[in-house]
Order: sequence, then C-alpha cells, then structure tokens
Amino acid sequence: MGCRSKDAEREQGFTLTEMMAVLVVISILALIAIASYFGASKRAAEAACRENQRVIEQAIPVYMTLHNDQKPATIDDLEPYVRTWANVTRCPADRTVRLVLDPVTLKVSCPLHP
Repeated sequence: MGCRSKDAEREQGFTLTEMMAVLVVISILALIAIASYFGASKRAAEAACRENQRVIEQAIPVYMTLHNDQKPATIDDLEPYVRTWANVTRCPADRTVRLVLDPVTLKVSCPLHP
C-alpha cells in the first residue's frame, strides 16, 4: 500500500546522539538536586543543634533559682530541667557528638558548630 521513503524511516526514533544528550542533561539536573538536598540537610541539622543549645541554656536560670544562684558545674546538672534531655544533648548532625556547657560563661556549644 504505502511505500515509505527513507526520510520517514529516519524520523521515527531518536538518534544515539539525541539520547546521550538527554541523559547528560538529566544527570546534571540530578547532581544539582542531590547537592541541594545535602546542603539543605546540613543547614537543617545546624539549625536544630542551635535550637538544642538554646533549650539547654533556658534551663540555666531555673537551675540557678532553685540552687541559690549557684551555677551548674556541668551540663548534666541541667538534666532535671529539660524535658527531652536525651534528644537535646546530642548534635543532630552527628548523634555521637555531645553538647558542652562552659561553666564560666554558661554558654552551651557544639564542637561541630562553634
């Protein structure tokens, strides 16, 4: 019935070059998305760590009020005054890193986020 021309046969699919170009573009977009995700994840963990530090620092005035203005010697002295103690004393970026209280300045810090 219908005779196909050679031009019609060539236009039916993608060439190898076109497929490779599409794969390269998709790969680049995927790399950008992955890099953005890890950057956002790192910033979120740092923000959560700073919030944990703030929560612990808010327990210091309560401790001092109940202990005749005596400063806490270690961060563990504040445990009864923080409801989620096990969660807030560890850095969200690395759960093996513990927050530290400076007994002189009464500032809580993280070794990963100075």
